[in-house]
Amino acid sequence: MNIDCHCHLLPGVDDGCQKLEESLEILEAMKSKGAERVYLTPHLFCPRSPTDIAEIRNSWEENSSHLNSAGVEVLIGSEVFLSPRALSEETIPLGGTDLLLIELPTDARPPYLFEAISILQERGYRVIIAHIERYRYFFKRGIFPFSRSRIDDDLFRLKDVGVLFQINWDSLNGDGQFEDLFRNRMIEFVGSDKHYPRDNREIIDFSKDSYNLFMNDYYL
Repeated sequence: MNIDCHCHLLPGVDDGCQKLEESLEILEAMKSKGAERVYLTPHLFCPRSPTDIAEIRNSWEENSSHLNSAGVEVLIGSEVFLSPRALSEETIPLGGTDLLLIELPTDARPPYLFEAISILQERGYRVIIAHIERYRYFFKRGIFPFSRSRIDDDLFRLKDVGVLFQINWDSLNGDGQFEDLFRNRMIEFVGSDKHYPRDNREIIDFSKDSYNLFMNDYYL
């Protein structure tokens, strides 16, 4: 099954689509590219995009039938910012599964990373780290100009404790700096991270062979 596991199309709850018409426009475009299932992942506990879980659930209840009218199966989830609230409060896993999509701070590696993931796992979640390529602290640059980045040891530690990784579709068009991640088979998921119609984020083209690098349909 062709699955986009990360996007912000639930209307009016975060920094993604504000109107149902925008969401439907994107879902139609996703369908034209071969999408069969889409997980909506509004931000949760994110300081840059404050949200309310009750508003997320209300928007889903109000709009889910309309969203599913586009010919693509649409399910609810969330993108959970890894904070103390995420460790104790209610979250929304992907489509009612035990898979929880989390995002990390982009500016600095959180010192509580492994402890927090352990707590989430004890709560019964399988953790997916969203857009792993954004966290530059996980990639070491070589000492020579134009040298390829190397994978930080913490990424291997995360894999050892069962953490799954997601990458954004747009990042596949980069300069190959994530080649080592693919060589080591470290990325399980791809998502569009689409927010609104003209946000310059590409919709996943499921006809391309590069989608076959991922295991979205195995886990979801």
